[in-house]
Amino acid sequence: MIFSRCTAGNLGLRYQSILYSIFVKYLCVAVSNVRCPRVADVVLAIDQSTSILAGNQQHSSGYMQILRFAKSIAAAFSISDKLTQVGLFKFNNSTEIVFNLNRYGDRRSLLSAIDNVVIHGGDTNIAAALRVARQMFSRSNGARLGVPKILIMLTDGVANSEELRTLDEAELTKATDVEIFVVGVTHLVDEDELRAIASRPDYYFFASNFADLDNIIPHLVETSCKEAATLPTTTITTTGMSMTTRMQH
Repeated sequence: MIFSRCTAGNLGLRYQSILYSIFVKYLCVAVSNVRCPRVADVVLAIDQSTSILAGNQQHSSGYMQILRFAKSIAAAFSISDKLTQVGLFKFNNSTEIVFNLNRYGDRRSLLSAIDNVVIHGGDTNIAAALRVARQMFSRSNGARLGVPKILIMLTDGVANSEELRTLDEAELTKATDVEIFVVGVTHLVDEDELRAIASRPDYYFFASNFADLDNIIPHLVETSCKEAATLPTTTITTTGMSMTTRMQH
C-alpha cells in the first residue's frame, strides 16, 4: 500500500542555453509500509541528463518524480550513524557529489537536503557514475568498515559517453563488494545493459514512466534491505541472570 505525504513548497524553472536547471522544494514522499531498520551505507545515483527534461511535456515533472523517488527511498531506512547512512550524487556527462554518506545523521536533515538538490541537463555517462560511486564508498567519504555497501542508480536512457567503459566499470564496482541496484525509467533504456550493470538480474527494476516510480519503491526497498546487515545481538546482564536480545524493530 502506497500513499503520499507532502508539504507546501514551490518550483522554480529557468532556461540556460540548451540546459535546464530545476530547483525543487519540499517534494512529496511516497510512503509505503515497507521499512528497513538495518545497517547499511546507501548511495543514491541520480541521472540528470537532458533527455529526462526533453521527454516531458511538463519539463519539471520528470525531475520532481526522481527527487520524490530519492526521498522515498531514503525515508524507508532508519537514518543514523549507527544504522543507515545515505549519500547522493548526480551524473550526466560528468558527476557531482551532492553529499557524502556521513553528512546527515538524521532523517529530517537528509530529506531536507534532497529537497534542495539542483538539477542540470547533459549527456549520460554511467561509467563515470560507477567510478564516483566507488569513491563515495571509501572511508574518507564516510563509509564504515564492515557495513554493507548498496548503490541505487536511476537512469532514463542509454549511456552515450564513455559507453564502452560502462560494463567494465560495473565489474570493478562489484569487485569492491558494492551491491548495485539499477532503476530504468521509460522504454528508451537499454534493459540488457542495465540488467548487466546490476549485481543480479533481479536487482534491475523498470518503470515505464516517472509516475510509475512510486510502484517499484516497496519492492526495491524490500530487496535492497536484504543486503543490509541485521542489528547486532547484544547481551544484557542483570542481577542473577543474563539474557541475549536482538536489537530489531
